[in-house]
Amino acid sequence: MKSRLFHHKDPRTASRTGAQSDTDTLSMLSVGAVTLTPEGEITEINARARDELRIRGGDFSHPLNISDILSVCHDRQDLLPGIFARLRERHRYGDLPPWSYIRLRNSNLKFYIEGRFVGRYDRRRQLRRIVFLFRNTEEEITRKFILGMALSQTKIFPWFFDLGHNRMVIDERWFAHLGLPAGDGTIGTEDFFRLVHPEDRGRLADAFAKQLAGEMNPDTFTYRLRRGDGTWEWFEEQSVYLGQTGDGSPCRIVGICQSIHDHKISEDGLRAARDKARESDRLKSAFLANMSHEIRTPLNAIIGFANLLTSEDIPFSEAEKQEYSRLITSNGDQLLRLISDILDLSKIESNTMEFHFGEHSLHALLTDIYQAQRLCMPAGVRLRLDMPQADTPIVTDASRLKQVVNNLINNAAKFTDDGSITFGFRSPQGCEQVELFVHDTGKGIAQEHLDRIFERFYKADSFVKGVGLGLSICRTITEYLGGAISVESESGKGTRFTIQHPLSRPEAAPRREPAGTAGMRQ
Repeated sequence: MKSRLFHHKDPRTASRTGAQSDTDTLSMLSVGAVTLTPEGEITEINARARDELRIRGGDFSHPLNISDILSVCHDRQDLLPGIFARLRERHRYGDLPPWSYIRLRNSNLKFYIEGRFVGRYDRRRQLRRIVFLFRNTEEEITRKFILGMALSQTKIFPWFFDLGHNRMVIDERWFAHLGLPAGDGTIGTEDFFRLVHPEDRGRLADAFAKQLAGEMNPDTFTYRLRRGDGTWEWFEEQSVYLGQTGDGSPCRIVGICQSIHDHKISEDGLRAARDKARESDRLKSAFLANMSHEIRTPLNAIIGFANLLTSEDIPFSEAEKQEYSRLITSNGDQLLRLISDILDLSKIESNTMEFHFGEHSLHALLTDIYQAQRLCMPAGVRLRLDMPQADTPIVTDASRLKQVVNNLINNAAKFTDDGSITFGFRSPQGCEQVELFVHDTGKGIAQEHLDRIFERFYKADSFVKGVGLGLSICRTITEYLGGAISVESESGKGTRFTIQHPLSRPEAAPRREPAGTAGMRQ
């Protein structure tokens, strides 16, 4: 085992002899230590080993064989039989191979170790005692892997300066990133500074020389490096020294360097890409979190009530059959709306939602919506259509505008238990746009939710059916139609959604693309 496994707190113990000396020595070690007979029975064990091996209390029962409490494994094979055999053949066993681990038999707990088994022999070279020394490296390996995984996703490269050989030891990814031969993962200072841009070389060299002289500088430095293809790339670097020798020079200099080239060249573009990636990740998480429940709920209801209706074992009254049929239809409609929203969201994300503009009568368009929706209102809720007598022609995609108004009415119905839902339009004289509205007398929306009500997957009331896509889709479609949607609400006093829609869509007018929908086909 490497020398760092041994840490004697009192060097005077080296002069002691006998069993008591061995016991004291074991207790002084900063690693786990177990003394064994040639047959593997435990005779001594220090406090660190007790903690690591989960041996509680004072004395343990004798005889206790090490194979009864643990196995020392590598590549899924128990090493103990082979180790003991080698020691009996007078072969001093060295360090355990990398990635060796202990598996406790009583709990099946496993942890990686560094360790060695050492044979103690008498003058006739007969094995008298075995000392097992080990150090738990589980946490160290975990931290190393976490750091490695984190760094692998970045352009951050750790390094340190080898004072003895005057060379920088840099993460091998740095060489690959710059398109340089990695060699042994080191680079001499002269070779490194030859890669630095002439305008940055003097400033960086001065800072490095000061650090070699023991002058701490916590500042970061930016500089350009010549890549393997001859182009220049911006880097940012920060370094510190670890301790000082007697003459004031540092014991070791360590640091990190990070590529900031893209940030330097296109900071605004990177910020937008970062925000888009975060939003995409947030939306994906929200989508997965909501879809499973929202799809299963109506499906379970449909399957359950359908099974009840087809069951021959339970006699149902006609009223019960009608109620079950109504529930199947209601859940089927809910599932259909959910699937429609998902399909629309997919079209929006892939920029394939199509729009077909033409001139349409607002009277006819809203009357069609009224005739379809009035039969679907909850008990105790009345649907009203409020329009001026004079008709208003409008250039729009009738199907998409109906989708928006229907979504707003359906949304109002979910939050209105008693009262009315009124929808219609107003067309102020001389104005180039028409105002459509949907107003309900339901429970309203709290002020803290109004700013986020049009966000995807956002729900002001998590107990209401739906996944929070409808209003987001309404806003996207409305903006593509050239309009804008707004909301006014107060808790307990109802909600009013208003759509400002242009009367016409001149061919010469520039096409306005709502955020996140660029590229939709017309």
